[in-house]
Amino acid sequence: MKNDEEEATFKQYKRYDSMKILHPLNPQYNDIVLNKDKEYRVVGVVMEKKKRYK
Repeated sequence: MKNDEEEATFKQYKRYDSMKILHPLNPQYNDIVLNKDKEYRVVGVVMEKKKRYK
């Protein structure tokens, strides 16, 4: 998802009953509650996540 400054940010899609949320992976950002009256645009989908351990 892109923000107002045209930066792409990673979000995780979550659903709680009828509420749909985009949850940011960066804890400095707030959840975005999706509503049907607003248009959203997905700019990419993460297919794999790798984590490096030291």
